[in-house]
Amino acid sequence: MIEIRTERLRMIPLSTDHLRLLTNDQNQLEINLSLQKSKSNLSQELKKAMEVRFSKALLDEQNYIWYTNWIMVSKNMNEIIGGIMLKGTPNDEGEVVIGYYTHPEHQGYGYMTEAIHGMKDWLLNQTNVRYVIADTEKDNIASHRVLEKTGAELYQETGELFLWRYA
Repeated sequence: MIEIRTERLRMIPLSTDHLRLLTNDQNQLEINLSLQKSKSNLSQELKKAMEVRFSKALLDEQNYIWYTNWIMVSKNMNEIIGGIMLKGTPNDEGEVVIGYYTHPEHQGYGYMTEAIHGMKDWLLNQTNVRYVIADTEKDNIASHRVLEKTGAELYQETGELFLWRYA
């Protein structure tokens, strides 16, 4: 199984079965993966995002890692502390879009900065990936800081979003 490791984290791409459990029965997922019970469960908004990830991963199960949520597991606590979602295989320009979240009790410790470094480095070493893209809501200052610290360039703006890119 593919896994990205950083100093404090393991990032594990969830199979479709595991992705379904994350949404419907996180405790069972944690048991299946031999993890400690997390203090947080997904918000309704994140559950909806996971349902989208699940439906996309089902359409192309051979390439599920490009459509799924990669859980971030603290090596020290052996607990899910957040995740990074990939939103599809590289497009014709070599762009891959990511989304991410950290459970509230784990925010402010640099986990997402560490996770983004590991994920973007892994992605930029994959065939056909030239850019890693992240979009953020304009008022999400904490996310902007993470992207700035990890070397992303703000390259586009829409009505609601900033688009950031790693090359």
